[in-house]
Amino acid sequence: MKNNRTLNDVVISINQLADFSKASEAKKRSIIRQQKTPNKFMVAWYQLPKARIKKAISNNCDLEPILAGIEELKLRKPNKRRQVLDREVSLEALRRFVNIKLPNLLKEIPHEIIKKVASKSIFINGVEVIISPDVIYKLSINGKIYLGAVKVHISKNNIFDNRQSRYISSLIYKYLNEVVISDDEEVLKELCLSIDVFGEKVIPAPKNLPKTLSDIDVLCEEVKSIWNVA
Repeated sequence: MKNNRTLNDVVISINQLADFSKASEAKKRSIIRQQKTPNKFMVAWYQLPKARIKKAISNNCDLEPILAGIEELKLRKPNKRRQVLDREVSLEALRRFVNIKLPNLLKEIPHEIIKKVASKSIFINGVEVIISPDVIYKLSINGKIYLGAVKVHISKNNIFDNRQSRYISSLIYKYLNEVVISDDEEVLKELCLSIDVFGEKVIPAPKNLPKTLSDIDVLCEEVKSIWNVA
């Protein structure tokens, strides 16, 4: 990812692009303004469930980190309103994750976690889209090495629909093919996953990938047009 961006560089995160895809005109402008001047001091929400979910997926979908996280949250005694809300939603997120059915490949086949990558972004139609998967993994099936990755979305009031989730999983597939893959590896669509915790669903990259990527290309064109006036 570039570290020397200017105000003329058009940049949007993958989740914000999913939001943008079904937002009103006013909301689209708001999203772009926020992307142009991000709040560097904004405190991240739901850090514990995000960390525990990443750990669970990394460990062949072992639920022990999730269950331990639930117990840890139960013992917390928050006193600020924000902390109370964070604890409440974090608890619900972990409980919902337990009900999510993840692919058997992730549960049954040991996989290696990839932590160092050349970039967290890809470029689409002149727009830098920050993908930054939560977990990138590789696994061996019948002597062939396959790649996959997960992006986790935790928002009680902003559940992604199937189309938004397909955008995310498709971008993960494209990202792995452009940034992460080696010559002897292949990206597996069914292991490029958008996980919406409060929607309790896992959406892999679609079979009709070119159509989805074409739609994303059009979205990025719209992002550019609003960027210049927002």
